[in-house]
Amino acid sequence: MTSAQDRQQDALANASAIESQYYRFAVGAEQAEFALRGDWTILNLAELEGVVDELGLARIPVRQIEFSCGGLQNFDLSGAWLLYRTGESLKRAGFNTSYSGFRAEHLKFIEDVVTMEQATREPPPVPWLTALSRRLARSTASLLKEASDRYLWSVSIGAGIVATVLNPKRFRWVATARHIQDAGVAAIGIVALMAFLVALVLGFQSQTQLSQFGAQIFTVDLVSISIMREMGGLLTAILVAGRSGSAFAAEIGVMQLNEEVSAMETMGIDPFEALVLPRMLALVICLPLLTFIADIAGLLGTVVIAVGMLDIPYPLVVERFLALDPITHFKVGLIKAPFFALMIGSIGTYRGYFVERSADAVGRNTTNAVVESIFMVIVVDAIFSIIFTELGW
Repeated sequence: MTSAQDRQQDALANASAIESQYYRFAVGAEQAEFALRGDWTILNLAELEGVVDELGLARIPVRQIEFSCGGLQNFDLSGAWLLYRTGESLKRAGFNTSYSGFRAEHLKFIEDVVTMEQATREPPPVPWLTALSRRLARSTASLLKEASDRYLWSVSIGAGIVATVLNPKRFRWVATARHIQDAGVAAIGIVALMAFLVALVLGFQSQTQLSQFGAQIFTVDLVSISIMREMGGLLTAILVAGRSGSAFAAEIGVMQLNEEVSAMETMGIDPFEALVLPRMLALVICLPLLTFIADIAGLLGTVVIAVGMLDIPYPLVVERFLALDPITHFKVGLIKAPFFALMIGSIGTYRGYFVERSADAVGRNTTNAVVESIFMVIVVDAIFSIIFTELGW
């Protein structure tokens, strides 16, 4: 032990004061006072740590230590961290610590350090049964809230549709026309190309199997019925869900983050009438038309695969097609399209309308909108398949 440390030990034992450029330390009969001086900043942190360690506060005879501002001039987060760490080590050694005389900006640094320390401190272990119960309670509450929100959303959609039918002047036709352009007209090219290529793939795979039995002619029947009844409407709905459903969720979600929806409510504009109904009506109008275009493109793909690859004469292809009762198959595919549109529109706008104010909320809700829309489209398609089978269509 150096002579300086010996003198400090003697001073502490004799309850006298010790002073330096960074502190003044005095021990009284019942408590000690540690008054900060000078600059407690990151520039002096290494020297401050050495000074505090050499002082040996844990060896004083009293159990109460008060940290005061004293002649403190500059103070930053590093100085606050050293002060907090010193106080915590004394508490673990059995001392009672207190703070007095610090200015508001000094206390702010200390509070920030305490907050960071509490945030990084690991929570105490929880029994597995308690953790499981808490998780089940949170999941149940979340499901109930989700069910309640969706029920209220469905009621709002129904009420909005009824109000629009009773008072068409309130409906925003210009906004609907814009969404028809974005969700319908702009998607014609990709929908037609998708249906054409899917028909080519179905025809190629079908003829590979049917050729084993010399029944290539039935490739026309298989691909035409598949496109008109199922693939045309289903794939179109899935594409629109990924294209327009995600756009609805993102657009309305960004408006929620920017508080534009709240501003509309303040100005007396019903956000539901302005944002939700035009988008849903646009999809209800567009999706059957897009489905029809997909059916036509798919039939063209069927003709190409039949005539170009199977060498089936064009008149025979037309004859096989007309023998399938195409009107019924067209009807089956088109009836489902408005219901697909309602699912996509309601889920996309719902996810956007209930975006939380956080950084990743828009992306998360946009992804959920696409996934939920595709899932519900497949569910609705399965339900209609059962119904049409029972009806004999």
